Formats: sequence, structure tokens, C-alpha cells
Amino acid sequence: MTTPMPTTRRRSPSSMPMAASLMTTAFLVLAGILLLRSSAPASSTLSLSSMKPVQQPRPRLAAGSRIHHLCVNSQRGVLSASSHSGETTNGGVISRRMLTQKILFLSTLVASKASASELLDFRLGELKGVEKKLKDTGISDAAMLPDDLSEAQQLLLAEKTVLDTSIDFLKENQAFLKGEVQNIKENSGRFIQHMVLKVPDLDKEIKFWRDGYGFKVVRERLTGDGKRTAFIANSPESLRVEDGGSFALELVETKAPVNPGNGLVYMQIRVGDTPRLSQIMTSGGTINFAYGYLQTTTPAGYKVNLYVGDARRDPFELIALRVGDIKQSAEFYKNALGMREVPLKENSKYVDAYGPLYGFGGLLKKEFEKEDVFTPKPPKGSKYLTYHKNENMTMGILLIPQDVDINVGAVEIKKNTPIDVGDGFSKLAIVTNDIYKEKNNLESLPGMFKPQIGFTGEVKGVSLKDGSGTKVSVFTDMDGYQGVWVDYDDFEDEQPKPPKPTSLVEEFEQAMAQANTELAAARKKAQQESEYEALGDAVRGGEGYANV
Repeated sequence: MTTPMPTTRRRSPSSMPMAASLMTTAFLVLAGILLLRSSAPASSTLSLSSMKPVQQPRPRLAAGSRIHHLCVNSQRGVLSASSHSGETTNGGVISRRMLTQKILFLSTLVASKASASELLDFRLGELKGVEKKLKDTGISDAAMLPDDLSEAQQLLLAEKTVLDTSIDFLKENQAFLKGEVQNIKENSGRFIQHMVLKVPDLDKEIKFWRDGYGFKVVRERLTGDGKRTAFIANSPESLRVEDGGSFALELVETKAPVNPGNGLVYMQIRVGDTPRLSQIMTSGGTINFAYGYLQTTTPAGYKVNLYVGDARRDPFELIALRVGDIKQSAEFYKNALGMREVPLKENSKYVDAYGPLYGFGGLLKKEFEKEDVFTPKPPKGSKYLTYHKNENMTMGILLIPQDVDINVGAVEIKKNTPIDVGDGFSKLAIVTNDIYKEKNNLESLPGMFKPQIGFTGEVKGVSLKDGSGTKVSVFTDMDGYQGVWVDYDDFEDEQPKPPKPTSLVEEFEQAMAQANTELAAARKKAQQESEYEALGDAVRGGEGYANV
């Protein structure tokens, strides 16, 4: 039974509000500024010329994955979250709010198509063109605006806002990735790049991640033994493109049932706003828990926690693994894999603002403190490890002791339940500069920490530009989880060539054309439902069919 999700609490953006997806951020800003005219009839067709922006300071959006369900406050021109998951109509006329949500949703789907290594230069060129058009209309300084702006001027200012925000993100992300590549090349850095999951039906799993959560297929290939594989991520994987550096899920089709086990407890995602529950369900996901945060099960049986929080560069936050000896495992991840432990924050508390005497000097305030139900609470004794000094920048691992009870969402595991690694979670891939050096380091560890070393060499099933294979070194830790060192340069050679960038406004126009098509279909459905309801009322009132 699904528990209703409460209205999402607003949180302050981080000091580095970089969007997890450049194009998603751009469209969300544009949709937040371009508002439907209050005088436009409900039957009108959408276009940029039928939308009018409200002048606002340029927003700095918090990072997050693709946002499927937002509404626009038509009085203030700003984005706000909504936990509403249905589509309401009023007398067969679709509400302006619902229409705007459809545009936003379609915009994020179109946004997933654009990623390119020359994206920053392209956006700078677009910005230069928009500024020239503004100057031709008499506006040379966007901070000094007249009161009587024309519609054309307002639309140009909206486009400028989109481009400014996009360029800010690209510059910040580019600087971060350059630092990561430099550290890897100097043998002082590593990067958790992807996780391999086996799935019985690849198409169903792709549909869940793509249509339910808004991620995209960034590349596909066949394994050495002919199995279909797809990589799912929020944006490009490559660290060499301005909007890249995303953690990916490598989904490998087995054509047979998969046992997820109880070792991989869940994956966790942090986004900027509430997703559409209906979209997740129609995409093949099962909603297990939806009070404060969301917990779903993928078609293959893997648990996913999703919650709304402060900005992350990449929405993938962590994977949670059960371990037999928490201290020993943490030391292995730190000393053998080079990760750093980040102290876990206690689940914060918030005060019920409606408690009696709350506004009178804080009297009785403590009595009404409540635990934060909006954030998944790590089980007692857990340890969180990652590579970057800022845990919001890269993926991490949450180690959970075997000897504690686990009650996270709908997941309940009794303490000391034997760890079943299962056969679904295959391995965690970490890119490095020298896999052979990493292998030698693991082999030199003392007995209690020394992992089992597996295949080391070139994977012939992955052909690179020179005809060779990707260099990897596989290892298994003391709890039975597999990891694999991946040569950084070979990883980059695997990446597909980015498509050429396209204009933001052109893509938004395409999204609105799709919205118009859906709008017409929804109106037709609403009219039919209204007619059926009128027919039912007539029959129940004894009027018969003839009078309907």
C-alpha cells in the first residue's frame, strides 16, 4: 500500500548551484520566465509568441536530475515544486497549470538530446547574437530596463537568462572536470564511473530509468559474449566534455531472472524537485514508499531511494552496501581504493511552526520538534565514503553494518541476516591512470584486507580506435563485492562522439509543438468524460437517453 507523499519542503540551494543537466536547467529557467498570457483563451495554440515573461532577477537554480513535474507561479514567474501527480480538468478545459507542466516535461525530454564538446562555445555564440538583437531594439544593459518593454524585448531577455544560466553551469562543471582529469593523470585521483547491473529485460529497465526518472541512454554495445548492454546516465559520461562527468548504470541483459540479493540495499538519488509518481508507475516502476521521500523498485527488482534536497552536480548520490565488519571494510575502501570517509550528519529536526506559543519567544518549541522525514535516514553505524572533498560532486558508497536492523522506506532487514550478494550487482567501475599499479597495490595489502584479484588485461569485446581493448583489473573484496579498475584513456576512447549542439529556442519550440498535440488529445478525452458524466446523470434522473 502506497502512503501519500506530503508537500515537499523547500530547501536552500548549495553554494555551487550547478545543474545536473545543462539543457534541463536551461529549459526550466525559460519555462519559469515565459508565462502564458492571462488573457489567452484555453483553446489557443502554444508558441513563443503566445507566452509573455515576467521581469525577475536572473534565477540560480539548484542542481537536480530531470524534473518531470513542476508548476509555475503565474503571479511571480518563479518555479515551485508540486506533489500533485494527477491531471485535472474543469468542464473539459485543461488548467493553465497542467498545460505548463506538460511543456516542462516535454522540454526535459527534448533537452536530453543535446550534449556536445563544443557546447560552451556554441552557447557563447548564441548569447552574443541575443545581446546584439537586444542592442538593436535599444537595450544595451539588461540591468537598466524601461517599464514599457515590447513582447519581442521580453522574449529576448528570457532567452538571455537561459543562456546566462547555461553558460555559468558549463564553466563551473568544466573547471571541476579539468581538476579531476589532472588528478587522475598525476596518479593522485580516481573517479567512480559506473555500476554494472544485470537485468532480465533490458527494454523494460531502460523505460523505467528514461521515462520514469528522466535519465537517458548515453551509449549501447554488445558484451564479448553477445549480451545487449545500455549505459544510463543524467548527461555524458566523458570527463572531457563541458556537461559531462556523470555516473552511469551499465545495464546488462541476461534473458533470465536476476537475484538482487540483500547486499546492495538501495541506490540513492537526490534531485531538485518532486518527480511525477504517475510517470514512474506507468514506466514499469513499483512505488514502495512515498512519505517524505520516494522509494521505488525497478522492473529488475533493484531498490531506488529518491529525495528532494540541496544541489548536486550529478543526481546519483550513493549506493548502500551491507558489510560484515564495518571497520575493516571502511579501512579497505580508504587504504586500498583511496577513498575518504565523510562524517554522516544526523538526521536534522524541524519545528512545527503551528505549535502553540511558537511565535512567543519559542515557548514549548522543543515539544513540537519532529524528525526530518524528507531525507532517507542511514542505518545506525553506517559509514559514507567518496573520492572528492565535496561529497556533492561525485558518487559515494554507504557501508551498512550487518549487525544492525535496516528500516529504510519499505526495506526491512533484520540484524545479522546473512549477506546475500546475489547475482544482479556485478561490479563497481573506478577509472584510474594505471590499472597495473592499482593491482600491485591490492596484492601488497596484508591478509585481512587483501582482495581476490581477477582478470587483468584488455577486454577484447570492447574495441577502441586502435583496435585494442579496454584495460581493466577486476577484484573482489572481503564481502564478495566486485570492483574493477578501468584505464582512464581507454574509458574516454569508448565514449561516443557528441552530437552537434542545437539552438535552445528551436528545441523549446519543438517541445511546445509536442505539448499542443498532447493538449488536443487531452481536451478530446476530457470532453468525452464530460459527455459520459452527463449521460449518467440523465439516466439516474429518470430522463432517459432521448434527452441527452
